[in-house]
Amino acid sequence: MSLVHQLLADRYRIDSAIAHGGMADVYLATDERLDRKVAVKVIYPHLAKDPRFTEKFIREAKTAAKLNHPNLVNVFDQGTANGHTYMVMEYVPGITLRDAMDANKQISAANALHLLIQVLQGLAAAHKAGILHRDLKPENIFLSDDGPIKLGDFGLAREASAHTSTGTLMGTIAYIAPELLTRGQADARSDVYSIGIILFELLTGRQPFGGTDIAHIAHQHTAVGVPAPSTVLAGIPPLVDELTLWATAMNPQQRPANAQVLLDVVKRVYGELKAGNGATTRLDLPEFSGHKATRVISVDETAVIGDSFAAATGMAGSDATVNLAGAAAGAAASDATVNLAGVASGATTVIGDLNIEEQLHPLEVLSMRRRKRGKWIALTMATSVLLASGAGWWFSAGPGGLSALPDLTSSTLSNAQQVLSQYSGDVSIQKEYSSTVSSGLVTHTDPASGTSFWKGSHITIFISKGAQMVVVPNLRGMSPALAKTKLAEVGFNAGSADNYYSSAPKGTVFDYLGSDGTKIGLGSSIPLMVSAGSLPSVVGQQQTDALKALQAAGVKVSSVAMSYSDTVATGAVIAVQLASDPLPQGGSVTLSVSQGPTTVVLPNFKGETLAAAQLALKSLGLNVTVNTDQLQSAWGVVKVKSMSIAAGTVVKRGTQIIISNK
Repeated sequence: MSLVHQLLADRYRIDSAIAHGGMADVYLATDERLDRKVAVKVIYPHLAKDPRFTEKFIREAKTAAKLNHPNLVNVFDQGTANGHTYMVMEYVPGITLRDAMDANKQISAANALHLLIQVLQGLAAAHKAGILHRDLKPENIFLSDDGPIKLGDFGLAREASAHTSTGTLMGTIAYIAPELLTRGQADARSDVYSIGIILFELLTGRQPFGGTDIAHIAHQHTAVGVPAPSTVLAGIPPLVDELTLWATAMNPQQRPANAQVLLDVVKRVYGELKAGNGATTRLDLPEFSGHKATRVISVDETAVIGDSFAAATGMAGSDATVNLAGAAAGAAASDATVNLAGVASGATTVIGDLNIEEQLHPLEVLSMRRRKRGKWIALTMATSVLLASGAGWWFSAGPGGLSALPDLTSSTLSNAQQVLSQYSGDVSIQKEYSSTVSSGLVTHTDPASGTSFWKGSHITIFISKGAQMVVVPNLRGMSPALAKTKLAEVGFNAGSADNYYSSAPKGTVFDYLGSDGTKIGLGSSIPLMVSAGSLPSVVGQQQTDALKALQAAGVKVSSVAMSYSDTVATGAVIAVQLASDPLPQGGSVTLSVSQGPTTVVLPNFKGETLAAAQLALKSLGLNVTVNTDQLQSAWGVVKVKSMSIAAGTVVKRGTQIIISNK
């Protein structure tokens, strides 16, 4: 149900819908108290009934509220009103980075780094506060029309102190770090990896890993690694290549420790680009001054390597290189000896005493490791093909076939079957009762959404039959605790247990939802009405005494109405009108108090002045008309000579009477 044009929490006027997400709708609203535009995120009603989703939503608000930075979307408020759980955020007019990338494809390296600096400033503030984002992607980066770039949507955020670990695959697969896919654990370096993927996409206009198969993309994250952007689009400065490779290293230990570390280097690289030094691949960073790296040696320096080995490893060509650091042959020091065999003549070339002294920047070392690792992966894959034709293990039963099931809750059966068809799973259908999902829609799947499973594995779709309708057991006369236990035994939830004035024994249930025998959906909440004791009987008491008795019982008297009564003495209570029936404890009532009988004996006013007679007749509840040719200023002197109704007559209050001086 749309909330557009409604007033939420007596404060936020919903103007229009902005977006629809996996858990909530986002609206543009006006904060009527502070007169400003805000974005209001409202969790879907069917999810609001699930404590897990509500807890996740509130955790997002609390997490984001801890952060206050110009490059972060601020959170102003969070609460629940009229059954709607909501979060109020800063409204950022403009577009997302995804919108900009769709329109502009790729941007220059300098502009990409300038944009990234602002994003990293916000992320660094989050990391400093101990918060991981875990869902970094262009859709969550907002380009304001008139302000700084802002990072938002901490829907998957966690406190880093928990060393985030989850059995459920979280985040967007195109930007997710390898360690989340392999170990399910994340730290600040996982966010850094996602930033590196975004940088790659900014530079090249495409994501590093293509395809629509989630398993295939996951495989590339965990086994192939991100290529240098310049291999996709020529002209990207080598320094920016190295920066991208550093941020997207498959091993998190080879990445920047957090966003602040990456930010410092990005600023340095940006400065080098602006100074025209983008062709360099080195930065003199103090934090790496003590690191001694292994130099890359060309094929020419290693004499001749056999053609079969070169072809298998992809190192054919005069400019191919071999990285000797940590090689399988055992090269662990600068004076190591490596035997490279396989030349046609059977000769062996020995390389020794390289005396490597050159100190390299870790970005260069990382690049060399990537090149080496890529060649060995190629060799391993090629060998697998040669040894076992039809090697489909990786993409079937192996890690390449690992998939994360989507959340299909409340989907139609046909839509769920269509979505699951890409997983090539053995799908079966079962029906079950559900008090939260409408009949005919998906309640859940087994395995559950987000669970990783192998392609071809069995998947069960559970379809709602609607709520199971049953009669609520008799709860009258029970204590609230006993009634709640009774409800739980049959599958109901206990709702509110509010006190109302009742003739039933105090502290016992006297009414509840379904007490008339109407069947209620199993799993529904059953509100209980508990007796607060009888309402004091004050009819016939004088007004003052009645007020004291009601106030002592906790009842509020909202107003007192005066009425005529032939049976109740003047000043006594005629009746008590309840604001609602039954009346909740602390509720309000209206008193009707007698102002005397409905009839009166008409006195004789002849000889009285017109003014005195008029006043006395009105006090008796009669309507008076003065018939005279005298000015009103003389009514205090002129005498009454006649009355339209004779004195001594019994008349009803409100009767019309005419007095005259004629």
